[in-house]
Amino acid sequence: MNTRRILSLTLCLVFSAGATVTTLHAATIFTGSRIIAVDEGQRTITFRTREGQTWTLPVTDPNLLNKQVVAKDEAVTIEIDLNDRIINVVKPSEAATAPPTSTEDR
Repeated sequence: MNTRRILSLTLCLVFSAGATVTTLHAATIFTGSRIIAVDEGQRTITFRTREGQTWTLPVTDPNLLNKQVVAKDEAVTIEIDLNDRIINVVKPSEAATAPPTSTEDR
């Protein structure tokens, strides 16, 4: 009986871990956004969506601000994780070479 219980718990943990890994890579994409401000101290980017909404969100990777040099009023595509954190910023010139991470638009 104990062996069955341990096996059952192990299977539940394996499936739960697999589901967690899968959802961590999901993203929402804001295409046609414009940069309003970049705060390197707070590690946030403020942007306006194509629909006119303004968002200020943190970046997941502090090195993203160093890798992606973006200027005020620059057109970009912003990729967001499930916790509303910026995981990627893509300029239109880079969009043709960057593989999409999700087909979902907000």
